[in-house]
Order: sequence, then structure tokens, then C-alpha cells
Amino acid sequence: MPTTTSGFFLQCASRGTLELVLPAAGAPFGVEHHRREEAAGPWRHAATFARDLGPIGAVALIQSNFGDPGHLEAVVRAGERLAAFWCAPASEVSWSEPRFFAEGAAGDPALIQGGFGGRGNFELVVPHASGGIAHYHRDNDTAELGWRGPAIFGAEFGRFDAVAMVQRGAGAPGAPGDLEVVARAGDRLLMFRRSPGAGAAWQGAEEVVSGIRGTPALFRSTSGVEGTLELFSPLAGVGLARWCRGDGARFRGPEVFATDLGRCEAVSVIESRPLGRLELAVRAEGRIVQLVRDGERWSRREVRRSGSPSPADAPSPATPQPPASTTPPASATPPASTTPPASTTPPASTTPPASTTPPASTTQQPPAPRPTNAAPQLRAGPHRAGFRRIGALSLSADACYPDTWPFQGAIYRCPARGAALLYYPASADGDEAPLSPGGPFPVVAIAHERRLPTSAVTRGSPAGTGQDYRQLAGVMAHLARWGFVVIAPDLSWLTPDDAPLRRAAVLRDALSHLRAGSRGPLLADFDRVGLLGHGLGAQAALALALDAACPFYVRALALLAPAGEPDRAPPIDALAPRPVLVVRGTADPIATSVPAALYDRARAPKHLVTLPGASHFGYTTSLGLAEPLDGPAELSRREQQAIAMGYVAAFFNGYLRDARTCLGALSGKESLEGLEAREIPVCAETPGSGAGLQG
Repeated sequence: MPTTTSGFFLQCASRGTLELVLPAAGAPFGVEHHRREEAAGPWRHAATFARDLGPIGAVALIQSNFGDPGHLEAVVRAGERLAAFWCAPASEVSWSEPRFFAEGAAGDPALIQGGFGGRGNFELVVPHASGGIAHYHRDNDTAELGWRGPAIFGAEFGRFDAVAMVQRGAGAPGAPGDLEVVARAGDRLLMFRRSPGAGAAWQGAEEVVSGIRGTPALFRSTSGVEGTLELFSPLAGVGLARWCRGDGARFRGPEVFATDLGRCEAVSVIESRPLGRLELAVRAEGRIVQLVRDGERWSRREVRRSGSPSPADAPSPATPQPPASTTPPASATPPASTTPPASTTPPASTTPPASTTPPASTTQQPPAPRPTNAAPQLRAGPHRAGFRRIGALSLSADACYPDTWPFQGAIYRCPARGAALLYYPASADGDEAPLSPGGPFPVVAIAHERRLPTSAVTRGSPAGTGQDYRQLAGVMAHLARWGFVVIAPDLSWLTPDDAPLRRAAVLRDALSHLRAGSRGPLLADFDRVGLLGHGLGAQAALALALDAACPFYVRALALLAPAGEPDRAPPIDALAPRPVLVVRGTADPIATSVPAALYDRARAPKHLVTLPGASHFGYTTSLGLAEPLDGPAELSRREQQAIAMGYVAAFFNGYLRDARTCLGALSGKESLEGLEAREIPVCAETPGSGAGLQG
């Protein structure tokens, strides 16, 4: 049966052997052909061919319907030239001489035998040196078996690095299905499709995912849910990810796995016979590893390469592991851009190293991370905190002013694009740090407090309001370390007394931006969404949670010092049965009666935490308003943030991760870990129980 899925790994029809080709690691160069003849047997080196072509960039492999059983067919890229080879899959392998047929190739190619033509044409796509993707086909109904092309498509998207291709099942009776291609440009994957008939045009591109690297694999399942399209790709950090989708739907996922392999370069996938198991061949840090999935368990077996020492050949579990890290010295500090003021910096023993790059070695595993269902510490969770600045946030019509908007003598107007700050669980601290394994993670969107540009601030506070959306960076980093993706859009261009629905629309736009592009599908699980609002931002968060037209179902709502007029606030009782957390301070002159009023009106499950001596702006990294706008805090900024972060992390862990052991401290039944010596009043009401109070 012809191969209709591209890759460098296949199972030979009739013989059942597993066949694998890959560029030789070094001189004398060529293409290594490895074979595994029995399920319990070892991989063995079958042949090396294309030795005279010099360094090999990439190779693609299929089994055609020429011969019985079908010939193995390979296309090899050497520099910018493409050459075709074939061999009969006999016990003693002998590959043909090269047949060069194209130039201008500049990446990893994808080869299949499609359904167009009597015998079935060979279809090949490869990144082109001048940009876009080159499509070639070989007419297998002619005696000369000549290659035709290239037809270039996708040139408007610039240079691509790698492609994968699959052909769908039959369309109309007797008609071949569409060709489907995913192509990597940088860390993004774009999808194109084309009817395989002569003269048909390529359609696309649809952005699929981002945050990836290397060579992906595209695969249509023939068992289970037939026709499901599956996508596998190396991640930009470590390990692999898998996405699935049915026809007409979005890709769902990812499932992150094989992180113990470190940084992966390429993956190829088959569905083996007779059990219909998923089997992968992965190139990772100089190794070739075969992964096999039985149910939910992945096992692995390494392929011995020519001249390499023999690894242990027995299968071993391939469970996700975080990359190795070294213990930082006590003096190590994170980069200045990610370090909060001294009052919020954790002790040196918990401060991450300055480097955002994980160590090259992954042989020494770090201590096991703290389980996420344990009560959160006031310091750091099991992950590091990576962050990313977003500067091109699209704003919807209901978020924008129709024109300029006067307020208290100032003119407000909408920016052309919004801004946002994103924090996420990472394997190192810092800007664009590699994603931590275990995703996708629950997502929390934050609406920050709003203030007037003319408001008097305390010494050391930023005068401009344009960076206020970064002021809860300490809270965001803490949640990221506990396994949450956290995004905070800029609301500073809106007037302080603006209707909460407009601010809620910006919050919704930030979630939509995260899901639609960037690394959203890889980072965030949009079935587990929580919101956090500070001050006037609390009304925006509540309005979005109650918006029936919102495409995101908000499962939990946390409010830090909610402000505004209680009578103008959205009806919080309509939030039930979804949980709400209200945090208030006794030294807060801005949010005085509002927190208690909102808590009283809310229905169970609800939690109220009162922080003795906490001010209104003490939750921020450096912002404070001068008296009498904000009161003098009896708690240090560091203490106020740490306590609030502990309760917020416990709340979201409890309700977005279903880690119910975290809710004891939020129900007045026990103290939050690390606060046993403090008196923190906690009120709570849950379904089937009365109100509780911890003095």
C-alpha cells in the first residue's frame, strides 16, 4: 500500500519490518538506513547510501507500489539539490544511484505517494531557498517517471524551515482526497491544502500552533476515530507535543510528553500493524529514539547509530520530566527586568538564576517538584516564571471609544494596538524562557487597578499610568510558578469611571489574542479560565465572568480590594455556582465597604480574606498613591503581597485544578502554610454549609 503520510520512518507492507533513514552524523556522510525486523528485536544498521553527495541536510522515505512488496523510495537533500533513490526491501539492502531532479531546496522535505493518476503520483513539498514552498510531483503513469515542478506557494510568508504532508481519504467516490501540508516558519506552524488534480491551487495559510521547532509530523488515524488529523512537533523548549482535530474543528491540545529527551529536532510517526499503536521516531540531541504508545503509556527504545556506543536496548518508560537545573548560588538574582523591588524579592535561597537558558545537560534530574495539589507556599511553586511582552493586541469594537473621550479635563483615545504582559510556567526565569513541561496550564486573566494621571503618588512610584498593567508582576510570577498562564492587558487608556463592560472587552480581547496566535494553544488550557481583578479592575473581571456572550467560560473569580460603587457593580450573585474570592485590607481607604458588600451579595461558594494592616496598592510591585488617596500600610509591601499571593494561588489551585486540599485555608478550617502564627480572618460559605470564620 503506498505511503500517504510523509516522514523518515515507516513500517514495510507485507514484511512488517520497521524502516528508518536519517543523515549520517559525520564523515564519510551519506544516509544511514536502519531496520527493526521483530517487535522484541534490536534495531540494526542495514545500509548507508548517498555517500558521494557530501553532507546530507535531510531525507524523506516512503514505500511505493512499485514492486512486490513495494520499493522503498527516498528523496535526499544535499545542499540545495534533491536526489531520488530506491531499493527493494530485501534482507540485503542495495540502494540505487541518485537521480537528481531539483535545485533550490532549503529545508526538510516531505514525500508521499498520492491518489492522483492511475498508479498514484509521488508528491513532494520542500521549503524553497527564495521563500515559500516548492511542490513537485512525479507522474508514475509515464515510462520516463519524470519529476515536474516546482509550483511555488506560500511565498508571501517568507522562508520556511520544514514541512510535513498527508493526503486525506477519498473525497467524491473514486476521487483522491486533498493534500494537507503543515510548514514551520520560525516557531510557527502554518497549514495549507490543495486538491491533487492538475492545475489546482494551494489554499491557506491557517496558523495552527506556535512555540515549536524542528521538523513536525502530520498523520491521519485509521483506527479509533477514523480520519482524525494528528500533529506532532518538537517544542521550542524540550520534549514533544501532540495535537488532534476532527474535520472542521480547531486543533485541540497539546499533550506534552518526552521532555526527558531534551531538545528534539525532528519527529516521524506511523500507526503500526497489527495492533494499531502509535510509533514515533525522534531525533533528539544526537540520539535516535523510537517511542511506542500503548494506551496512555509511552515506552522507548534507542536506535544504535553507526560508530556509536550501544545503549541499553530494553524499553523504558518515557514519562515527562523537567529539564535538569543546577542549584543557584545564594547571590544569584534574576534579570533586572524580572526582579521586583527589594521589598518583594524572595530570599536568596529561592531566587532563580540569572540565565534564562536551561543547562545543556539533562542527565541529572532536579529534585521532584512539589505536587500542585499541596497547599501553596508563600514563596515559589514547582516551576520557574517565564514572561513575554505583547505589543500588538487587537482591540474589538466594543472595547474602543467611537472617537475621543473627554473626562475631567483630559482627552482619552484608543491606541491602535493594545499591550499586555504574559507570565507562564517555565524551566527558567526570564524573557521568552522555555516552557515548563506539563502543559497546557490553566489560564488567569488580570484586570489591573485604574488611576488618574494627575493622582499624587508616593515616592518611588511611577508617575505615568502607561505601565500600570505590569504592576501586579509579583502576583503574576507567583501564579506562573504554581502552574498558571497569566495575562494582564493594559487598561490605562480607559477612563477610571468607564463602564466595566468596556474594560471587560479588553480583558476578553487579551484572552482571544492568546488563544488565536502566539503560543496560546501550547501554553493555556482555555477550558480552565479564571479571572483576577484589582480595584476598579474587579468590576471588569466580574462583568466578563457574567457575560453570556463571552467565548470563554470563567470558572473562578478572585477580587483584590474591589473598588467602585457597589450599586453599579454587576450582579455578583449571578456568578453562582462558580466560586469567588474577595481579599480586602483594613488599612485601605479606597475599597472600604465594597469588598464586604460584594461578598454579602455573592452566593456560595464564596471566600472573604481580611488582611490586617493591608493598603490598597500594597499588592503592586511599586505603585502607591499619596495620602489621603491611600492609607499608610501597617504591613510591608512584601508581606502584603506574599499573603495575598498565597491565598490567590490556593484559590485557583483549588477551583481550576480541583486540588481541594488547598481550600482548607480558604474555608476558615486551617491556616495557610507559613501563616500559622498570624491571625488572618477568613469567612467562607460553601454549598451545604454555613458561613465559617477564622479569627
